Amino acid sequence: MAEEPQLPAIPAIMDWDRKKRFVEKKHSVLKCGNCKEDFSRIFKPGDFVFKKVEDEECEKCHRKKSLTIVEIYSEWIDPKKK
Repeated sequence: MAEEPQLPAIPAIMDWDRKKRFVEKKHSVLKCGNCKEDFSRIFKPGDFVFKKVEDEECEKCHRKKSLTIVEIYSEWIDPKKK
């Protein structure tokens, strides 16, 4: 019988570290209490869900003091694929 083919070694899953290659981008989603429009912006330190944002204005109706953070999420961006 023929010998078994010699295959290259399979790297362990932990050899590839996601944090070294990818860049994390954090975003906050704000909802206007006046026009009910949602929009996203870059996460700022101190942001949390249900926080009332008073120093920014809505992108659609341009009112202040009616924005609430409804969601915070992050995405991993591959800097090589731009």
